[in-house]
Amino acid sequence: MELIHLERTDDLYQDALDLRYDLFFRTPGLPREIMFDGRESSSLHVAVVDNGSLCAYGRLSEESPRRFKISQMVVRPNMQGRGLGTRVLTKLTHEALAKGAEEIYLNARLHAVSMYEKLVFQASGQSYVAKSTGVPHIKMIRRV
Repeated sequence: MELIHLERTDDLYQDALDLRYDLFFRTPGLPREIMFDGRESSSLHVAVVDNGSLCAYGRLSEESPRRFKISQMVVRPNMQGRGLGTRVLTKLTHEALAKGAEEIYLNARLHAVSMYEKLVFQASGQSYVAKSTGVPHIKMIRRV
C-alpha cells in the first residue's frame, strides 16, 4: 500500500469522490454537488492506494495563514480497522505543519474521536449534529 497525492485530474480522484459520496452524502439523499465546496479545488488531496485501488482518502485546506482544516476523511468499509485513516491523518498533519500551521482542526464523527486524539487533536466544545447529514460530530483542534 502506498500513500499518494491525488490531482483532481486523476482517475483515483474520481474514485475518492465516489467513496466520499457513498459514505457521507448518499444516505441523506444529498446531491453530489455538495462535495464541491469552496475548498475542493484549492485543497491537497491524499489517498492510500493498493494495487491501483483507492482504500482511504482525506483532504487538507488552508483556511487562513497558519490555520488548516482536515476534512472528508474516509476509509473504504472493507478496509477499516487497518490503520489507513491514521496514515492519511498523519500525512495531512505533516503537510500542514510543513506549511507553517499553528492550528489544524477537523470535525470528527464521534466514533473516530480516539483516532484523532492519538495524533494530539483535542475535542473543543460540545458535540453537534451536522446540518447536511444529520450525523453527530465534534470539533477537534491541534495547536502547534
